Amino acid sequence: MKKSFQKFILGFATATAILFSACDSGNSNGLSPVGPDSSAGNQTLSSSVPTSSAVAPESQGANPEVSSSSIAVTPESSTTVPGSSASNEGYQAGTLEEEIAKDAAFVEASSANGTLIPVADLLASLQSTDRVIFVLRHARRGSGTGRETQLHMTGKDQAASLGAAIASVNMTDPIFYAHSDFVRTRQTALFIYAGRGGDTTQFVSTIVPKLAGGGYVKNDSLLALHAEEDFATNQLQTFASWMYKGLYTDAFNDLTETSVALLTQHILPAFPPEYRIGIMISHDMVVAPLTAYCTKLAVDFKAYESLKQWCGFAQGLAIVIAADGSRTYYPVNGLYGEYAYLDGNS
Repeated sequence: MKKSFQKFILGFATATAILFSACDSGNSNGLSPVGPDSSAGNQTLSSSVPTSSAVAPESQGANPEVSSSSIAVTPESSTTVPGSSASNEGYQAGTLEEEIAKDAAFVEASSANGTLIPVADLLASLQSTDRVIFVLRHARRGSGTGRETQLHMTGKDQAASLGAAIASVNMTDPIFYAHSDFVRTRQTALFIYAGRGGDTTQFVSTIVPKLAGGGYVKNDSLLALHAEEDFATNQLQTFASWMYKGLYTDAFNDLTETSVALLTQHILPAFPPEYRIGIMISHDMVVAPLTAYCTKLAVDFKAYESLKQWCGFAQGLAIVIAADGSRTYYPVNGLYGEYAYLDGNS
Protein backbone atom coordinates (compact mmCIF):
# COMPACT_ATOMS: atom_id res chain seq x y z
CA MET A 1 0.00 0.00 0.00
CA LYS A 2 2.82 2.42 0.88
CA LYS A 3 4.45 1.84 -2.52
CA SER A 4 1.16 2.56 -4.28
CA PHE A 5 0.72 5.73 -2.27
CA GLN A 6 4.24 6.91 -3.02
CA LYS A 7 3.67 6.18 -6.70
CA PHE A 8 0.96 8.80 -7.10
CA ILE A 9 2.44 11.59 -4.90
CA LEU A 10 4.41 13.14 -7.76
CA GLY A 11 1.49 12.95 -10.14
CA PHE A 12 -0.85 14.41 -7.57
CA ALA A 13 1.30 17.51 -7.11
CA THR A 14 0.34 18.57 -10.62
CA ALA A 15 -3.36 17.94 -10.04
CA THR A 16 -3.41 19.83 -6.73
CA ALA A 17 -2.66 23.16 -8.38
CA ILE A 18 -5.89 22.97 -10.36
CA LEU A 19 -8.10 21.19 -7.86
CA PHE A 20 -10.56 23.96 -7.08
CA SER A 21 -11.66 25.08 -10.55
CA ALA A 22 -15.16 24.66 -11.98
CA CYS A 23 -16.99 24.36 -15.29
CA ASP A 24 -20.60 24.50 -16.45
CA SER A 25 -21.19 21.87 -19.13
CA GLY A 26 -24.71 23.06 -19.84
CA ASN A 27 -26.19 19.59 -19.40
CA SER A 28 -29.86 19.45 -18.47
CA ASN A 29 -29.60 16.12 -16.66
CA GLY A 30 -27.84 17.43 -13.57
CA LEU A 31 -24.55 15.66 -14.36
CA SER A 32 -21.35 17.60 -14.90
CA PRO A 33 -18.37 15.67 -16.33
CA VAL A 34 -15.26 17.27 -14.87
CA GLY A 35 -11.54 16.81 -15.32
CA PRO A 36 -8.79 17.39 -12.78
CA ASP A 37 -9.31 21.13 -12.95
CA SER A 38 -13.04 21.32 -12.37
CA SER A 39 -15.46 20.64 -9.55
CA ALA A 40 -18.58 22.79 -9.84
CA GLY A 41 -22.16 21.55 -10.13
CA ASN A 42 -24.78 22.11 -12.81
CA GLN A 43 -28.54 21.85 -13.13
CA THR A 44 -30.42 19.20 -11.20
CA LEU A 45 -32.49 16.45 -12.76
CA SER A 46 -36.12 17.31 -13.43
CA SER A 47 -38.00 14.99 -11.11
CA SER A 48 -40.66 14.56 -8.47
CA VAL A 49 -38.17 14.63 -5.60
CA PRO A 50 -39.94 15.75 -2.39
CA THR A 51 -39.50 19.40 -1.50
CA SER A 52 -36.17 20.09 0.12
CA SER A 53 -34.39 23.04 1.59
CA ALA A 54 -31.22 21.79 -0.13
CA VAL A 55 -29.27 22.20 3.09
CA ALA A 56 -25.58 21.49 2.65
CA PRO A 57 -24.45 18.62 4.87
CA GLU A 58 -22.29 19.67 7.81
CA SER A 59 -22.38 23.29 6.71
CA GLN A 60 -24.56 26.27 5.87
CA GLY A 61 -21.84 28.45 4.39
CA ALA A 62 -18.78 28.84 2.17
CA ASN A 63 -18.67 29.62 -1.51
CA PRO A 64 -18.22 27.08 -4.31
CA GLU A 65 -14.85 26.68 -5.91
CA VAL A 66 -13.68 29.34 -8.37
CA SER A 67 -13.22 28.36 -12.00
CA SER A 68 -9.84 28.86 -13.65
CA SER A 69 -9.68 26.53 -16.67
CA SER A 70 -11.17 23.49 -18.38
CA ILE A 71 -9.39 20.37 -19.64
CA ALA A 72 -11.02 17.31 -21.22
CA VAL A 73 -9.30 14.03 -20.36
CA THR A 74 -10.11 10.35 -20.65
CA PRO A 75 -11.21 8.32 -17.60
CA GLU A 76 -8.97 5.32 -16.98
CA SER A 77 -9.22 3.03 -20.03
CA SER A 78 -12.56 4.36 -21.27
CA THR A 79 -12.61 6.17 -24.61
CA THR A 80 -15.45 8.52 -23.78
CA VAL A 81 -16.12 10.98 -20.98
CA PRO A 82 -18.93 9.42 -18.92
CA GLY A 83 -21.96 11.23 -17.60
CA SER A 84 -22.88 13.61 -20.42
CA SER A 85 -25.85 11.53 -21.54
CA ALA A 86 -26.27 9.04 -18.72
CA SER A 87 -29.97 9.80 -18.22
CA ASN A 88 -30.68 8.87 -21.84
CA GLU A 89 -28.57 5.72 -21.93
CA GLY A 90 -28.77 4.39 -18.40
CA TYR A 91 -31.56 3.83 -15.90
CA GLN A 92 -34.98 5.04 -17.01
CA ALA A 93 -37.09 5.89 -13.97
CA GLY A 94 -40.84 5.50 -13.88
CA THR A 95 -43.13 7.56 -11.67
CA LEU A 96 -42.12 7.86 -8.04
CA GLU A 97 -45.06 5.67 -7.03
CA GLU A 98 -43.99 2.95 -9.50
CA GLU A 99 -40.40 3.09 -8.33
CA ILE A 100 -41.38 2.86 -4.66
CA ALA A 101 -43.44 -0.26 -5.36
CA LYS A 102 -40.62 -1.83 -7.38
CA ASP A 103 -37.95 -0.98 -4.82
CA ALA A 104 -39.92 -2.44 -1.91
CA ALA A 105 -38.99 -5.97 -2.99
CA PHE A 106 -35.31 -5.05 -3.26
CA VAL A 107 -35.31 -3.51 0.22
CA GLU A 108 -37.08 -6.55 1.67
CA ALA A 109 -34.44 -8.83 0.14
CA SER A 110 -31.70 -6.65 1.64
CA SER A 111 -33.27 -6.21 5.06
CA ALA A 112 -31.00 -8.73 6.84
CA ASN A 113 -27.84 -6.94 5.70
CA GLY A 114 -27.01 -4.83 8.74
CA THR A 115 -23.27 -5.48 9.09
CA LEU A 116 -20.78 -3.22 7.32
CA ILE A 117 -18.94 -5.32 4.72
CA PRO A 118 -15.43 -4.28 3.59
CA VAL A 119 -15.69 -2.71 0.14
CA ALA A 120 -13.01 -4.97 -1.36
CA ASP A 121 -14.70 -8.10 0.01
CA LEU A 122 -18.03 -7.08 -1.49
CA LEU A 123 -16.38 -6.31 -4.81
CA ALA A 124 -14.59 -9.66 -4.86
CA SER A 125 -17.84 -11.52 -4.18
CA LEU A 126 -19.71 -10.19 -7.23
CA GLN A 127 -20.82 -12.37 -10.11
CA SER A 128 -19.26 -11.56 -13.47
CA THR A 129 -22.60 -10.17 -14.70
CA ASP A 130 -23.17 -7.97 -11.63
CA ARG A 131 -22.64 -4.23 -11.58
CA VAL A 132 -22.15 -2.17 -8.42
CA ILE A 133 -22.36 1.43 -7.26
CA PHE A 134 -20.68 2.34 -3.98
CA VAL A 135 -22.25 5.43 -2.40
CA LEU A 136 -19.79 6.44 0.33
CA ARG A 137 -19.27 9.26 2.77
CA HIS A 138 -16.12 11.24 2.06
CA ALA A 139 -12.90 10.47 3.95
CA ARG A 140 -11.81 12.45 7.02
CA ARG A 141 -12.01 16.17 6.40
CA GLY A 142 -10.15 19.09 7.88
CA SER A 143 -11.60 21.33 10.59
CA GLY A 144 -13.88 23.34 8.32
CA THR A 145 -17.32 22.32 7.08
CA GLY A 146 -17.82 24.53 4.02
CA ARG A 147 -17.70 23.55 0.36
CA GLU A 148 -14.01 24.35 0.08
CA THR A 149 -12.91 22.33 3.12
CA GLN A 150 -10.25 19.85 2.05
CA LEU A 151 -9.47 16.39 3.34
CA HIS A 152 -7.30 15.99 6.40
CA MET A 153 -4.04 14.18 5.64
CA THR A 154 -5.53 11.17 7.40
CA GLY A 155 -8.48 11.35 5.01
CA LYS A 156 -6.14 11.28 2.03
CA ASP A 157 -4.51 8.17 3.46
CA GLN A 158 -7.91 6.60 4.09
CA ALA A 159 -9.01 7.17 0.51
CA ALA A 160 -5.70 5.97 -0.95
CA SER A 161 -5.86 2.84 1.19
CA LEU A 162 -9.36 2.15 -0.11
CA GLY A 163 -8.05 2.51 -3.66
CA ALA A 164 -5.25 0.06 -2.93
CA ALA A 165 -7.74 -2.41 -1.43
CA ILE A 166 -9.88 -2.17 -4.55
CA ALA A 167 -6.80 -2.71 -6.71
CA SER A 168 -6.01 -5.88 -4.77
CA VAL A 169 -9.22 -7.50 -6.02
CA ASN A 170 -9.85 -5.64 -9.30
CA MET A 171 -7.22 -3.86 -11.38
CA THR A 172 -8.89 -4.13 -14.78
CA ASP A 173 -12.41 -2.71 -14.75
CA PRO A 174 -12.63 1.05 -15.38
CA ILE A 175 -14.37 2.82 -12.51
CA PHE A 176 -16.90 5.61 -12.87
CA TYR A 177 -16.26 8.32 -10.26
CA ALA A 178 -18.88 10.83 -9.12
CA HIS A 179 -19.27 13.17 -6.15
CA SER A 180 -21.04 16.25 -4.85
CA ASP A 181 -19.77 19.75 -5.59
CA PHE A 182 -17.78 19.86 -2.34
CA VAL A 183 -13.96 19.82 -2.50
CA ARG A 184 -13.62 17.00 0.03
CA THR A 185 -15.85 14.62 -1.92
CA ARG A 186 -13.91 15.18 -5.13
CA GLN A 187 -10.62 14.76 -3.28
CA THR A 188 -11.84 11.48 -1.80
CA ALA A 189 -12.63 10.17 -5.29
CA LEU A 190 -9.27 11.44 -6.57
CA PHE A 191 -7.27 9.70 -3.83
CA ILE A 192 -9.18 6.45 -4.30
CA TYR A 193 -8.31 6.65 -7.99
CA ALA A 194 -4.66 7.38 -7.17
CA GLY A 195 -4.47 4.64 -4.55
CA ARG A 196 -5.63 2.18 -7.17
CA GLY A 197 -2.65 3.22 -9.26
CA GLY A 198 -4.19 5.89 -11.47
CA ASP A 199 -2.33 8.89 -12.89
CA THR A 200 -4.00 11.86 -11.18
CA THR A 201 -3.44 14.09 -14.21
CA GLN A 202 -5.80 11.78 -16.09
CA PHE A 203 -8.54 11.72 -13.43
CA VAL A 204 -12.08 12.38 -14.62
CA SER A 205 -15.16 12.58 -12.42
CA THR A 206 -18.79 13.63 -12.66
CA ILE A 207 -20.70 15.91 -10.33
CA VAL A 208 -24.11 14.67 -9.25
CA PRO A 209 -25.54 17.73 -7.45
CA LYS A 210 -28.11 15.77 -5.43
CA LEU A 211 -25.26 14.01 -3.61
CA ALA A 212 -24.73 17.26 -1.70
CA GLY A 213 -28.01 17.14 0.22
CA GLY A 214 -30.20 14.31 -0.97
CA GLY A 215 -33.45 16.15 -0.35
CA TYR A 216 -33.98 14.69 3.12
CA VAL A 217 -34.28 17.98 5.01
CA LYS A 218 -37.59 19.79 4.59
CA ASN A 219 -37.10 22.68 6.99
CA ASP A 220 -33.65 23.84 8.07
CA SER A 221 -34.93 26.06 10.87
CA LEU A 222 -36.98 23.31 12.48
CA LEU A 223 -34.07 20.88 12.18
CA ALA A 224 -31.81 23.36 13.97
CA LEU A 225 -34.48 24.00 16.60
CA HIS A 226 -34.98 20.30 17.40
CA ALA A 227 -31.24 19.71 17.51
CA GLU A 228 -30.77 22.64 19.88
CA GLU A 229 -33.64 21.74 22.20
CA ASP A 230 -33.10 17.97 22.37
CA PHE A 231 -29.43 17.31 21.60
CA ALA A 232 -27.46 20.47 22.36
CA THR A 233 -27.27 21.34 18.62
CA ASN A 234 -26.22 17.85 17.47
CA GLN A 235 -28.04 17.34 14.17
CA LEU A 236 -26.72 13.80 13.72
CA GLN A 237 -28.76 12.64 16.71
CA THR A 238 -31.79 14.43 15.29
CA PHE A 239 -31.29 12.71 11.92
CA ALA A 240 -31.01 9.31 13.60
CA SER A 241 -34.12 9.90 15.69
CA TRP A 242 -36.06 10.73 12.52
CA MET A 243 -34.68 7.72 10.62
CA TYR A 244 -35.25 5.08 13.29
CA LYS A 245 -38.00 6.51 15.51
CA GLY A 246 -40.04 8.52 13.04
CA LEU A 247 -39.61 11.74 15.03
CA TYR A 248 -39.27 15.33 13.76
CA THR A 249 -41.33 14.77 10.61
CA ASP A 250 -41.95 18.52 10.42
CA ALA A 251 -38.24 18.98 9.63
CA PHE A 252 -37.74 16.04 7.26
CA ASN A 253 -39.26 14.64 4.11
CA ASP A 254 -40.50 11.07 3.96
CA LEU A 255 -37.58 8.62 4.21
CA THR A 256 -38.91 6.15 1.63
CA GLU A 257 -40.02 8.70 -0.94
CA THR A 258 -36.84 10.73 -0.72
CA SER A 259 -34.54 7.69 -0.82
CA VAL A 260 -36.28 6.13 -3.83
CA ALA A 261 -36.25 9.48 -5.65
CA LEU A 262 -32.54 9.90 -4.93
CA LEU A 263 -31.81 6.36 -6.13
CA THR A 264 -33.92 6.24 -9.27
CA GLN A 265 -33.82 9.86 -10.44
CA HIS A 266 -30.20 10.71 -9.66
CA ILE A 267 -27.86 7.90 -8.62
CA LEU A 268 -28.89 5.15 -11.04
CA PRO A 269 -29.34 7.44 -14.08
CA ALA A 270 -25.89 8.94 -13.43
CA PHE A 271 -24.21 5.53 -13.71
CA PRO A 272 -23.28 4.94 -17.38
CA PRO A 273 -24.26 1.47 -18.66
CA GLU A 274 -20.78 0.78 -20.04
CA TYR A 275 -19.30 0.72 -16.53
CA ARG A 276 -19.38 -2.23 -14.15
CA ILE A 277 -18.14 -0.33 -11.07
CA GLY A 278 -19.17 3.10 -9.85
CA ILE A 279 -17.95 5.07 -6.83
CA MET A 280 -20.04 8.05 -5.74
CA ILE A 281 -18.81 10.18 -2.85
CA SER A 282 -21.35 12.04 -0.75
CA HIS A 283 -21.92 13.17 2.85
CA ASP A 284 -23.09 11.52 6.05
CA MET A 285 -26.46 13.28 6.05
CA VAL A 286 -27.15 11.71 2.65
CA VAL A 287 -25.40 8.37 3.01
CA ALA A 288 -26.78 7.50 6.46
CA PRO A 289 -30.51 7.83 5.70
CA LEU A 290 -30.11 6.25 2.26
CA THR A 291 -28.31 3.23 3.76
CA ALA A 292 -30.83 2.97 6.59
CA TYR A 293 -33.73 2.94 4.12
CA CYS A 294 -32.09 0.45 1.74
CA THR A 295 -31.42 -2.04 4.55
CA LYS A 296 -34.86 -1.58 6.16
CA LEU A 297 -33.15 0.03 9.16
CA ALA A 298 -30.97 -3.05 9.72
CA VAL A 299 -27.76 -1.00 9.67
CA ASP A 300 -27.03 0.61 13.03
CA PHE A 301 -26.53 4.34 12.56
CA LYS A 302 -28.38 5.15 15.79
CA ALA A 303 -26.45 8.25 16.80
CA TYR A 304 -28.96 9.04 19.55
CA GLU A 305 -27.56 6.03 21.40
CA SER A 306 -23.91 6.80 20.64
CA LEU A 307 -22.20 9.06 18.12
CA LYS A 308 -19.81 6.17 17.46
CA GLN A 309 -22.71 4.36 15.79
CA TRP A 310 -23.16 7.05 13.14
CA CYS A 311 -22.03 6.59 9.53
CA GLY A 312 -18.24 6.97 9.54
CA PHE A 313 -15.77 8.24 6.97
CA ALA A 314 -15.68 6.18 3.75
CA GLN A 315 -18.64 4.10 4.87
CA GLY A 316 -21.98 3.74 3.16
CA LEU A 317 -23.96 1.67 0.69
CA ALA A 318 -23.27 -0.79 -2.11
CA ILE A 319 -25.98 -1.09 -4.76
CA VAL A 320 -25.47 -4.42 -6.53
CA ILE A 321 -27.34 -4.61 -9.83
CA ALA A 322 -27.92 -8.09 -11.26
CA ALA A 323 -28.17 -8.91 -14.96
CA ASP A 324 -31.98 -8.86 -14.75
CA GLY A 325 -31.95 -5.36 -13.25
CA SER A 326 -32.84 -6.42 -9.72
CA ARG A 327 -30.95 -4.73 -6.91
CA THR A 328 -29.51 -5.83 -3.59
CA TYR A 329 -28.28 -3.33 -1.03
CA TYR A 330 -25.37 -3.83 1.39
CA PRO A 331 -23.90 -1.47 4.01
CA VAL A 332 -20.15 -1.24 3.41
CA ASN A 333 -16.99 -0.04 5.10
CA GLY A 334 -14.21 1.55 3.05
CA LEU A 335 -11.76 2.09 5.93
CA TYR A 336 -8.40 0.35 5.50
CA GLY A 337 -4.85 0.69 6.69
CA GLU A 338 -3.23 2.58 9.51
CA TYR A 339 -6.04 5.09 10.00
CA ALA A 340 -9.02 2.76 9.62
CA TYR A 341 -10.01 3.14 13.27
CA LEU A 342 -10.88 6.83 12.72
CA ASP A 343 -14.49 6.15 11.93
CA GLY A 344 -15.80 9.67 11.56
CA ASN A 345 -16.14 11.00 15.08
CA SER A 346 -12.49 11.10 16.14
